[in-house]
Amino acid sequence: MTSDSNRHPKGFWFIFWGELAERASFYGMKALLVLYMIDKLGYTDANSSTVASFFTAACYLLPIAGGYIADRWLGKFRTIIYFAIPYIMGHIILGTFTSEVGLYIALALLAGGSGSIKPNISTLMGRMYEEQGKSHLLSQAFSWFYMAINIGAASTMTSLPFIRDRYGYSMAFMAPTIMMAVSLAIFYLGKKHYPKEDVRQLASVVRTQQQRHEQRATLVRLSGLFLLIVFFWSVFDQSYSTWTLFARDHMVLDTFVGRIPPDAIQGLNPILIVIMSPFFAWLWIKTDRNTARPLSSPRKMLIGFVLVLLCMVLMTVAGFLATGSKVSILWEVGAYVLITAAELCISAIGLQLAFEEAPEHMKSMITGVWLCTVFLGDILAGLFSRLYTQTTPGNFFGMMTVMIAIVTVAFYQVGKRFERKGVGQ
Repeated sequence: MTSDSNRHPKGFWFIFWGELAERASFYGMKALLVLYMIDKLGYTDANSSTVASFFTAACYLLPIAGGYIADRWLGKFRTIIYFAIPYIMGHIILGTFTSEVGLYIALALLAGGSGSIKPNISTLMGRMYEEQGKSHLLSQAFSWFYMAINIGAASTMTSLPFIRDRYGYSMAFMAPTIMMAVSLAIFYLGKKHYPKEDVRQLASVVRTQQQRHEQRATLVRLSGLFLLIVFFWSVFDQSYSTWTLFARDHMVLDTFVGRIPPDAIQGLNPILIVIMSPFFAWLWIKTDRNTARPLSSPRKMLIGFVLVLLCMVLMTVAGFLATGSKVSILWEVGAYVLITAAELCISAIGLQLAFEEAPEHMKSMITGVWLCTVFLGDILAGLFSRLYTQTTPGNFFGMMTVMIAIVTVAFYQVGKRFERKGVGQ
């Protein structure tokens, strides 16, 4: 029987199911976006990929504004509620108005809604555990939270392309709209279980000179690692642009279960995260406990960069083979396995590193800086995707391989210097 001290707060389950529905909404919409712009708005492959990448970049830049609004004016709960309404309107506009104006209005509302919710819901959850004296359950709570994100993403990324092929884009976009409305309702119903917020007290906090010095020192210390992680995201977030276009044009998509829509393959990533997360959790515990010198966070992340390099080698080979005839879908399945394993080494460990290195008074700020690495990576991904349409897939993926090889070597050197500075502190 579970004792009360080991029982998760009631509010957690409202956040869990609300987050699952919200991420199902967001990732389902994003899975359809590139081909929607091509099929319905007449965008070129290059332009659709660039717009999708820049939209994703905005979703990872706006959390800075969303966090500031919550901290200074509205509080986390009200920020989430208020910005969920334009979020829903964005989905409605995208599924109803097939026009370029409608597209950009919808994407602006969606980016603003997602960006405002993203930095606040996990922080609200963390404060709930601290307030109820259950901080010892936080690691488990964040593991379940991350699982909710990926279960939600997998459910729509794999299903909506099939719905689109059978019933059209309007019907497919209706599902994210409904999921976001469900998410808002679930989250609101849990209001009485969330921690109370005194926004006036937060706004009156003044940083001391020592704290400002700590901020600068922490940012300088993490800047080298974070800058190189930008290049990981520039490759990772091409999975919904150049990888989708490659699958559409150069892969055999007819399988024993029928034709697989090219954009449905993206759903492999969240499915693989759910499957692979327990293994990596076990692996890190094993390496931390059973070796004389536990793997540091930079070394775990270096493993991720090596996996990205192997992934791009695989895609390069597939790209050159596809010059003569279409290749098996298994090439991209293998690439997804490698890039997902890399994500679990780089993204999950990098976020942990940001929390470990940041002083208590600037953890939210460092989280915002971390999200900016995704923003910058998606800007690069948008620019890279334009190159994809100007050369052969083999040449393009080969260039990405060379870039990641250089970045991997640089990360090894920066990681060693980071560790030496840590020991000297």
